[in-house]
Amino acid sequence: MKERDHVKAPPAEWGHHIRNLCHDSRALAIGLFRASGEPLYLNAGMTYLLAAAPSDARRTEAFINPVFDVLISKPPSGNPVFEGMLTIGDGKAVSRTLSATVWRGPTELLVAGEFDVMELDRLNRQLTDYNREINNLQRKLIKEKRRLEETLAELRETQAMLIQSEKMNALGQLVAGVAHEINNPLAYVASNVHSLKTAFTDIAQGYEELEALIDAVGGPDASAKKAGIREDHDIDFLFEDIEDLHRATMGGLDRVKKIVTDLRNFSRLDEAERKQVNLLENVNSTLSLADPELRKQGIETTVDIDADIELDCYPALLNQVFLNLMINAAQAMETGGELTIRAEETPDRVRMTFSDTGPGIPPDALKSIFNPFFTTKPVGQGTGLGLSIAYKIITDKHGGDIRAVSKTKSGAVFQIDLPKSPAS
Repeated sequence: MKERDHVKAPPAEWGHHIRNLCHDSRALAIGLFRASGEPLYLNAGMTYLLAAAPSDARRTEAFINPVFDVLISKPPSGNPVFEGMLTIGDGKAVSRTLSATVWRGPTELLVAGEFDVMELDRLNRQLTDYNREINNLQRKLIKEKRRLEETLAELRETQAMLIQSEKMNALGQLVAGVAHEINNPLAYVASNVHSLKTAFTDIAQGYEELEALIDAVGGPDASAKKAGIREDHDIDFLFEDIEDLHRATMGGLDRVKKIVTDLRNFSRLDEAERKQVNLLENVNSTLSLADPELRKQGIETTVDIDADIELDCYPALLNQVFLNLMINAAQAMETGGELTIRAEETPDRVRMTFSDTGPGIPPDALKSIFNPFFTTKPVGQGTGLGLSIAYKIITDKHGGDIRAVSKTKSGAVFQIDLPKSPAS
């Protein structure tokens, strides 16, 4: 015997309360339908569920499994025609499953369903446990996030500095390669220009001899034609101009040769280790690269360095520092100015100064100027790594010191102290 057979009917005075509760309940879904699908009665729960039916369709279209037409096709019976899980929804985003019983009358279909309270309670307890685990994981994730953010900031700084260093290395390789490629054809062109000068001299001498021969054996008509040819082709001007052309061409080639030499001195790919170098030579080779930027800004440059100062250093790295300070000065003096580079030596150290007549560095920026990623330039115009890398090259690689001194509207001075040798 089923458990419900032992349940007695409620007293009559409570019947209307129970009916009202069933009518208003959303936990229960009760609906009476004609065979056509037209609802004759819907309680609050069934009304809510059938609202998922597609618009412009009959409401029983919300029956997904089994569909309404299958249920109504059952023959009338005093027993339920369906007992099981009934799915109601729109067939897309909304889907709700009930434990339902369906009866088929002569012309109507009665559907009664309820949500599985015990299953919902189990799911609710499971959800509570999941929420507790999620909260614990969130706390752990917050701690891990903080650690990762700190690590990421360090990695970004390291990565950016490595990228900048690789760029400078690549620039050095490119410069050295270009210098080498230019040097070979340069020597070829210089040799050919000299050969052309010699050949043209021989041609001119031969031409003069031919004209003398025409004057001697050709007669008046031939001499007249000779004079016409000389005038038509401006032979006198060509003979006079060849010397100027040769001198100007050799001057240009000498200038290119000097640029190539400066490029090779700047790159110094063969000097990865410490080496004794001439400081003035290093500064001048770097200045030749920065010169276009300085001239574009209308900046006059003065170099006051004794030609005898020798320094034990990493030349390529030191050139990188010099280039960065020169370009920074050029960018600071937008309307022109002066850049002065000086060096003084003691028995064991060399002090260099890069002084400009720009607007100076504000006091707040002066405190952070060597920090990674710090820049006073507009967004997209600077990485904030140039001076940071320069600081590391001077302090870590050379055991020296670099500092900036400035007053607003009074220019800036970068002072570098370098030991002459590693033991200093």
